[in-house]
Amino acid sequence: MRPKGFLLVVGLLFIVIADAVATQYKINVWYSAPRCGGTPYNVYVEESSSCVNECITDPTTDASTNLGALSIICSTDYMTDIQGLFGDSQYILLESFRDLNCESFWYALGYFASENCEGTPGALGYMVATLEDDGSGSILTYDSSLCTDDSLNYSVSIPAATLSDHACDVNGNRWYSRNDNEIATPSPTPARTKEPSSGLSTGAIVGMIGGGIVLIVIVVLVIFCCKRRRPSSKSNETELLPTASLRSTQTGAFMPSAPNVHTTGMWDDEVIIANRIPRDKVLIKNRISHGAYGEVFSGLFNGQPVAVKMLLPASRGNLRLVNQFLTEAKMTATTDHPNVVSFVGVAWDALSDICVVLEFMNGGDLRGLLDQYETKHEPVGFNRQKVSIALQVCHALAYLHSLMPPVVHRDLKSRNILLNRSMGAKLTGFGISKERLGQTLTAGVGTSLWMAPEVMLGEWYDDKADIFSFGVVLSELDVHSLPYANTKRNSRDQYGRQLPDAALMQQVACGKVQVEFSTANPPSIIQLGYACVAIDPSLRPSAAEVLYRLQSILAKEL
Repeated sequence: MRPKGFLLVVGLLFIVIADAVATQYKINVWYSAPRCGGTPYNVYVEESSSCVNECITDPTTDASTNLGALSIICSTDYMTDIQGLFGDSQYILLESFRDLNCESFWYALGYFASENCEGTPGALGYMVATLEDDGSGSILTYDSSLCTDDSLNYSVSIPAATLSDHACDVNGNRWYSRNDNEIATPSPTPARTKEPSSGLSTGAIVGMIGGGIVLIVIVVLVIFCCKRRRPSSKSNETELLPTASLRSTQTGAFMPSAPNVHTTGMWDDEVIIANRIPRDKVLIKNRISHGAYGEVFSGLFNGQPVAVKMLLPASRGNLRLVNQFLTEAKMTATTDHPNVVSFVGVAWDALSDICVVLEFMNGGDLRGLLDQYETKHEPVGFNRQKVSIALQVCHALAYLHSLMPPVVHRDLKSRNILLNRSMGAKLTGFGISKERLGQTLTAGVGTSLWMAPEVMLGEWYDDKADIFSFGVVLSELDVHSLPYANTKRNSRDQYGRQLPDAALMQQVACGKVQVEFSTANPPSIIQLGYACVAIDPSLRPSAAEVLYRLQSILAKEL
């Protein structure tokens, strides 16, 4: 048999094996209620060879937002299973593929089309999905649990034809809805394998696979011996996605764009457009720091040193994070104060390559400086330099709180205070800042060790939440260690384990634990620090009051 014939046999054998062994998928099912049951508001499907069925009733890591439940279902026919999960409820389903021909499955997303605001805090955000009488659909996502217009992240409109014909669009996506009968049996693609035959045993499957391997070895040897190589042509084409085509493996955070699917986002914002700079003028050098979703590099723009912020590679296709990233950029672009990090511009060739260019602060962040102090056993207590840093941060807070409407930073911590080599301090980290328009702010945001009790408890809060965080920073400046470090070291269970952060923050919220201040300080600083971290927000001073008291301390006591 010629090598060509052998290859044909191998191809046929692999088709049989593929038919025998069905692809396994993991379905992540999100529920608003803290139990796995009822109608989900979002499902996310991905291929998984190590799926385990389970129910997680605390899917978030933020103790203040641990609502809802996540069910993980292992499946070989996710279309049918999703239909069963939603039952008689309306839903919209998106299939996304790795290629533009819809041949290689990537993931699928299902939305509960209840026409109501669905979601849980801290997990996927909030969304409103709708199926109209004419067969069209829409999906809108929000930051707020009320799904108000001012908290809109992005929106997508899906024409009726797109939902009914399931054609592969230019971004490699297919759309389905509960309104059609093909949802359980969509048109097959090369990416979706069939169910295993009920008459095929596991032993037979293993035998077929083993035989296939032997046959492959034989074919390779025959071809090698015959030395009948044919020149192979390699495609130099690279998959090019439209500028607004964004893909994500993050649950509930994806929305594609195509000529017949219209998306809107922060990239269309007037401020962002006005501050857009050429991407090829931004030179990225060394990474300075990184967090859960982003990283910061040193770089050059027009030959000048700059800091370049980018989303992590795994997050760049997450449209919700891209919107939040640009929201932070807009917030920074619209502030103008000597103690707020200056905005240079925002650049992108594609939305998955967005970078925000900022003033470069060559002294690192305050937490890094305090870590050095702690390592070198520098004396605790306030000196003029420390008070000067606190004063500059307070200037920035007073500025933000004086804007109309006031801006609540919501994530004030030592890592978000940047320094230059002359110890000039500037505030950054506007990723979750919000303008306070008089509405209730209740979402649990910020970093827990610096978080005010009312924020932890999901209660109403205002700019006094920033004052609590500032009081925690004052404690850091004083004793150099991370907040509540001594309490954690000294609070151990019978097995010698430290107090978990969740339990610690519960004690903070109840007023049982406070940050510490050393006795090496003037009484006025200690009094100011404890006033800032008062449990009752009304007892905390305003930023303007703190500013006055720090100026007085610097002038008269140090």
